[in-house]
Amino acid sequence: VVVLHGQGEHSGRYLHLPHYLKDTVGSIYAIDHRGHGQSSGNRGHIDHFDDYAEDATLAIQRYTNYLKNRYGRAEVHLVGHSMGGLITLRALQLHPELELASVTISAPMIDLAFKVPKIQDLAARVLNKILPSLSIPGKPMGDIVSRDPAVVKHYKSDPLNHSLASPAFYLSYLATKKLLWDHAKDFKHPLLFLLPTNDKVIAPQPTLDFYEKVRAPEKKKINYEGLYHEVLNEPEKDQVMSDLNQWIQAHSSKS
Repeated sequence: VVVLHGQGEHSGRYLHLPHYLKDTVGSIYAIDHRGHGQSSGNRGHIDHFDDYAEDATLAIQRYTNYLKNRYGRAEVHLVGHSMGGLITLRALQLHPELELASVTISAPMIDLAFKVPKIQDLAARVLNKILPSLSIPGKPMGDIVSRDPAVVKHYKSDPLNHSLASPAFYLSYLATKKLLWDHAKDFKHPLLFLLPTNDKVIAPQPTLDFYEKVRAPEKKKINYEGLYHEVLNEPEKDQVMSDLNQWIQAHSSKS
């Protein structure tokens, strides 16, 4: 499994996946996006959103080649959460040739659940012309990622988490959203959408609308009533992990 994390967090927040997937997969490979976690770069900055997608594509290809060289074969499943979900979808549009047995997208960053004030939007457009990489504090997410107090406490105390975003990141995100919709019928991989209905970070309805427009060899969505943004970190995560396990197993050559 390759894991792509969300905006402002890092791969270390997925260390519980091996516990839940140990009987299904042999290894888990999680990267830190540019400007996140232990990767280099300005926090929350990217020149072009597609750079994330190209980074992810390269990571998937290298991981696939590593598995082939070591074991003689490779079966890779991709899991992307929030911004990582958007990166996943964009990477699949740009590189339909990726060797992936299945793809899972958790609460993808199709549209934010909160409106960016017009003055901030205008400021970002002005700053993008003079200081495109400036890291600007955004809306804190700690209290709304999960209903589990322990997850919230850990999120807030984790020094690798941040709420920063640059003007270039913001405007590139808006452009990428449009590209995503323009090519919603171009997917070549089986897609599973894990969708929390009480998401206060990503608006649920636009994601549902996007799902309806998607064309893929196979697609499936699972709605989690009342769950917050991080379905893999909610009190009901045992059920979510079970659903993920079943999806991966159903698309495994060993099934």
